[in-house]
Amino acid sequence: MALAIQKPQSFIETIVGVPPLKKLRLQATAASAATKPKVKVEKKLQVLALLDPYLPASSNVTSSSSGSGTIPLTVAVAVPSTGTGIGTGTGTAATTSTAAINGGSNGTCQTRELLEVLVKITDEIVYENVQIAELKEAAAKIHQLYQLQERDSDTSVRVKLLELLSGLGCECSTEEGIIIIIDYFIYLLRKETSQKVLAQGMMCLYRIGQHRRQLVPLAYNTQVAHLAKEQLRSGSTHTQKNAMLVIGRFATCHESERQYVWKLAFYIDSQDSGVRAQALHALLTLGERGAHLPPVLYKRAVEAMKDDYECVRKEALRLVHMLGNRHPDYVINMERQHEDIRMIDAAFSKVCEALCDLSLQIRVLAAELLGSMTHVSSEFLNQTLDKKLMSNLRRKRNAHERGARLVTSGEWSSGKRWADDAPQEHLDARTISLIASGACGALIHGLEDEFLEVRTAAVGSMCKLAMSRPEFAVTSLDFLVDMFNDEIEDVRLKAIYSLTAIARHIVLREDQLEIMLGSLEDYSVDVREGLHLMLGACRVSTQTCLLMVVQKLLDVLAKYPQDRHSTYACMRKIGQKHPHLVMAVTGHLLYVHPFFETPERDVEDPAYLCVLILVFNAAEHLVPIISLLPTATHRHYAYLRDSMPKLVPQLPIDGASSSSTTKRIDDALQAVGSSAEYLQMILNHIGEIFTKTDERVELLKTAQSNLQRLGAIDSDMYGPSNFLETFLSAQIQIEQMQRCASTQRSRVPLKESLAELIRNCLKLQHTFSGLNYGDILQVKQLRLRASALHLVLVVRDRSQSALGPCQMLMQTAGDISAFMRSRTTSTGFVEKPPEMVEEDVKLKLKQAEPDSFTRSLLSKLDAIADPKPGRVFREILPLVQHAPPLSLPPANEKIRRCMANILEPCPLQSQDNVIKVTAGLIAAVPFVAEIDNLLESQKADMRIKIKYPDQHMHTVVPKMTDFKPIMTEQGEHETNVRLRTTILLSHSVWTEASLVEIQLCLAVRPGSELELCKPAKVIFAPKPVRRGI
Repeated sequence: MALAIQKPQSFIETIVGVPPLKKLRLQATAASAATKPKVKVEKKLQVLALLDPYLPASSNVTSSSSGSGTIPLTVAVAVPSTGTGIGTGTGTAATTSTAAINGGSNGTCQTRELLEVLVKITDEIVYENVQIAELKEAAAKIHQLYQLQERDSDTSVRVKLLELLSGLGCECSTEEGIIIIIDYFIYLLRKETSQKVLAQGMMCLYRIGQHRRQLVPLAYNTQVAHLAKEQLRSGSTHTQKNAMLVIGRFATCHESERQYVWKLAFYIDSQDSGVRAQALHALLTLGERGAHLPPVLYKRAVEAMKDDYECVRKEALRLVHMLGNRHPDYVINMERQHEDIRMIDAAFSKVCEALCDLSLQIRVLAAELLGSMTHVSSEFLNQTLDKKLMSNLRRKRNAHERGARLVTSGEWSSGKRWADDAPQEHLDARTISLIASGACGALIHGLEDEFLEVRTAAVGSMCKLAMSRPEFAVTSLDFLVDMFNDEIEDVRLKAIYSLTAIARHIVLREDQLEIMLGSLEDYSVDVREGLHLMLGACRVSTQTCLLMVVQKLLDVLAKYPQDRHSTYACMRKIGQKHPHLVMAVTGHLLYVHPFFETPERDVEDPAYLCVLILVFNAAEHLVPIISLLPTATHRHYAYLRDSMPKLVPQLPIDGASSSSTTKRIDDALQAVGSSAEYLQMILNHIGEIFTKTDERVELLKTAQSNLQRLGAIDSDMYGPSNFLETFLSAQIQIEQMQRCASTQRSRVPLKESLAELIRNCLKLQHTFSGLNYGDILQVKQLRLRASALHLVLVVRDRSQSALGPCQMLMQTAGDISAFMRSRTTSTGFVEKPPEMVEEDVKLKLKQAEPDSFTRSLLSKLDAIADPKPGRVFREILPLVQHAPPLSLPPANEKIRRCMANILEPCPLQSQDNVIKVTAGLIAAVPFVAEIDNLLESQKADMRIKIKYPDQHMHTVVPKMTDFKPIMTEQGEHETNVRLRTTILLSHSVWTEASLVEIQLCLAVRPGSELELCKPAKVIFAPKPVRRGI
């Protein structure tokens, strides 16, 4: 196939008039397949040829003459079973070459030159897509040069050679290549004596295990771990630390406890702090990989928490936390207390003690770890919020406890026991209670810490513990509410979102509401919106609390009108959760007088809208509220039901809508459960239409309108139905253009029709997520048909150059061929576990296969030696003219479409609100939009398009920090984000105010942008500059 396939080209370039590349040639291989010369594989590691002058001449010839890529004879036995292979086979050559390189007075200079060459190679080498034969040759060359170095010479050369060898291993993608690299490492390191080189070798093995451990066979894991275990006896602490890294990465789980755990535990008492920390870290790594860590390690970890070095205490803290969660019910004996205690409770107390550590990092880590210790006993958990009155770290007994003790003792009162709980001058540390000194007030200490990192972590842990313990949620409520007054915005937001997460367990009191509502006037819009979300998730206890919340929300709305959307959503939630309280205050909120008729209020008033949304949503759960509403409210309901269907529910109010419309909506809502069956029925109907020849296009358009209605009725089915609708629309366009390809038609509509077809193909490819293998294959086949049809129509038109469409067709054909070859990769945009991916691949490969048109077209294009437009046109014309219709992909309910909704500036903005600015200056307009189903990879392609009345267009690229996830009661939404930024408008003088359109787009290709929403229009009036004063 032509090499031009590898050159990316846009569909839209030849349509909108972008000239193609001038020097692009459609190259090809030989004319005949029988006479094709053997393609020479391009070498990726040619930079290693700089090492050839430093190798013996005989090995150079051997290395270069090995055309098959095998290892040269001198290093063919690189890993002998006895100790004699390479040592006896290359001893003479190595001695001679070493003498030539390092002997005499030039040895130091040549070593320095070799080191400079190695540094240059390290900077320039690229390891991507290296063939196994080339990898063998390169590894053998590095291995041989390593052997030629004297053991007493500068170790930097050997260190750089090991670094090059590890680079080959880290980027190798085959098990055979990994085995070769590890064999070389094991052989070289067993004979190495320099501690510096050994330490570097261990680090190189660790990097290989970090990148390619899944390719290393089990036997080689054991060999590498044993090699690292031998290096633990080294006198160099650097070597010991790197060996522990290797053990943690390579040691198998079933051998860990028997051979490595106790060996690593021995080094917890090492004299070097780095070795102690690394030993603990290696144990943690083994535990994270699934190895069994015995519970008796707990005492060693607790002793390590008292270490003088921060790095040791941090790793010991992690190990204590892991052991407590792994063995929660293991009973340990506390010698100081002479009692037994569960390990999870003891570990919880030790983690709480770490909240008083002098190191900031350890306090942050301890605060974070507390949230995952959910199996702790209730008495220990509640103690974290209680600062008991302590007397020299001894808990004071109250009068009842002292009296009970006197009664149970059976002694007469002598007066000597008065004030027996006074502070003692000399208190033995062994008498301190574990609870009092450990968990006592630990979370309170975290919430009162001077550093915001500790406070934020403490709030997060308190939220996690409260979600699993409802009684603890009630106890911790007051402390979370107090964090609303924190001076740092991030801490306030964390407290707000934490209280939202535990809202189902709590009921707010009046004193707590006063603190919360005081934070509603915060300058930060994120804090205000977070409070709106929290108030909508919580429940209040009395009518007074409800009136406090409603009145405060209305007051803040008057101060910050831009918060109306989040305020409306908050009122909706409050009405749904408090129908009985709302019923009691409905007359007060609507100003209903028992005797006099009050004037009708303005339905456009935001405060009145908030009250109506509150009452209507409460009436959905308590229908008698409708009888309390004034007559004018019924008319307002009909208006709001049409303008705000997501905020106002369906209610049995007379005159709100016609009976037929109401019945149709009710039927649609009741049929939501059968939407998938209805969609399948539409697909079956479309399949029957494809078998017909007469009036096929009209019937397909009818099916297209049915898919549109299905998406409008059921929001959950909008993604699948819109995907099939767009696919069907492109299929209809292809059907109509096939008739143009068979007859001479007018050239005028071709350009616009092709642009629309290509836009539909781009929309299918870039705005939908959740596609499986079959869906992607169908989209690519549709794109291939569009490219072939494009080339045929352009050649028939003879008014445009066909080079661009031909190149586009070849590139599309290469793309679909590469996609079908990579069947074993992931089948969709959504990440899944490996076992689910394998099942999906097997299922989809049975169902999704390319159709006959795609196979025939690919085979014809592959057979063309010189793909010039005329030759390609003659080959594909019969196929394009008689191509059967492409079947629709099966319904996939996981498909979601990326959509946007512009909130600011409001699309329904009043005509009186005109943005006036002096001509030539800048007007800043706030822009807020909610984007649904936006993937992380699509954020960089998001654009804000500004279109002025004179057809000038500006494109704004928003900053990545302007995208923030939308918060829900369950936490951050995965794919829905809010874009909040400021756009700048500027223009020369206009005669009168005109509309400027602002729209969100997805820039998928240069010159092609896909609109995600309807444009928002603002009235902009640049005024002339005033002259004079």
